[in-house]
Amino acid sequence: MYDLIVVGAGPAGSAAARTAALQGLDTLILEKETFPRYKPCGGALSSRAVSLLDFPLQNDICERNITGARVHFQGRILERHKGYNLTTLITRSRFDHLLLQKARESGAGLKTQKVLDFQEKDGHVSVKTKDRTYQCRFLVISSGCQDSLKNRIQGPDRKDGMGICLVAEIEEEDDKIKERLASTLDIHFGVAEGGYGWIFPHRGYYSVGIGGLLSHLRHPRQAMQQFLKKNGFSGEQRLSGHLIPQGGNKRRTASGRVLLAGDAAGFVDAFTGEGICYALTSGQIAGRVIGEVPATEVANAYQKRCKKEFGEELKYALFFAKMMHSYPETFLRILACREEVLDRYIEIAADERSYKDFMRWLVPRLPISLLRTI
Repeated sequence: MYDLIVVGAGPAGSAAARTAALQGLDTLILEKETFPRYKPCGGALSSRAVSLLDFPLQNDICERNITGARVHFQGRILERHKGYNLTTLITRSRFDHLLLQKARESGAGLKTQKVLDFQEKDGHVSVKTKDRTYQCRFLVISSGCQDSLKNRIQGPDRKDGMGICLVAEIEEEDDKIKERLASTLDIHFGVAEGGYGWIFPHRGYYSVGIGGLLSHLRHPRQAMQQFLKKNGFSGEQRLSGHLIPQGGNKRRTASGRVLLAGDAAGFVDAFTGEGICYALTSGQIAGRVIGEVPATEVANAYQKRCKKEFGEELKYALFFAKMMHSYPETFLRILACREEVLDRYIEIAADERSYKDFMRWLVPRLPISLLRTI
C-alpha cells in the first residue's frame, strides 16, 4: 500500500512525487515511457517557473537566457528588451529527466508501466497496469490532457476549449542563431488562423512552431509548412504535434482520493500555451496536501489551494485570449504595435507583473467596441 502513486513523470508528476517523498510518504511513479524521452515543446522556462525549483539548474540544461521579444504582425515588427532575464530556454527531454531524477533522489520509486485504469474503494485506490494492480492511499494523475484517465474526474474536453501546437526542431550553427536572434524570442501573430507562430533560439537548433485553437486551426500541418517556408526554412522538417487544454475554464480537478495536476487538470496559460509553471506548482501543492491534510479533506484542500495560488492568473490569461480571438485585428495591432503594451506584457514571464495587474492597466486603454464583445 503506497501513500501516493503518481501517473506520469512530466513536470507535474515529478514535482508531486518529490514533494511527497520529501515528507516521508511512500511514493511510486508509474510512467509509460523510458526517460529521457522526446517532448515536443518550445522549451521556454519562465523565471517564475525557475523560482519554484529547490535545486539549481545545470549549465547543460540552460541553453539560452532570453531578455526580450520581437513581435511580427501584418508586416510590422516591434522589439523590446529588458535588462534582466525573462525566460530560459531548455530542451524538455533533459529538463524533464532532471526533474524525475530529483524525485527519485528524494525517495520516490519508478516503474515503467502504462496505467490502464483505476478504482477508488474502501479508503484506497487500486491502480491497474498491464502487468499488475497497485494499491495506494492517494492517486495523482499527471499524464497530460490526452490521457483518458483524467476524463473519469472531469469528463472529456470540449473542442472549443482545446489548443493544438505543431513543433519542429531545426539544427543550426550557434553563430548563425546568435546573429539572427541572440537573446530574443521571435513571435509571429496573425498566423495559424488566429493563433501565433514562434522561433526560439536554442543551443544548436531552433524550436519553430505554431499554436492556435483546435476549433479555428482546421489545417495545422498546412499552416505550419507555410510558416516554415515564409521564415527561411525548407518546410521538409519532421513535425510533432500535441493538444493543449485552454486554462481558465471551469474544470473539476479532484475527487475523493484522486487529484489531477498539470495539463491533465487544464492548468495552462490560455494565451501563450505555457504550462510548465502551473505543472510544477500544482504538483507541489498535490504532494503537500496529501502529507498535511486529513484524507477526507484532501480533494477540497487541493482545489482551493490551486485556485488561490494561480486560479486568478489563469482566468485573466483566458480573458486576454478571448480578446484576441474576438477581434484579432484590433487586439493584435495594440499588442504588436504599441511599445508600452508589449513592454509591460513581457514582464509577466519574469514574474515582474501578474496578468491581473497587466489587464487592469490595459483595459482602460482599449477601444470600447472591443470590450463590448468579451
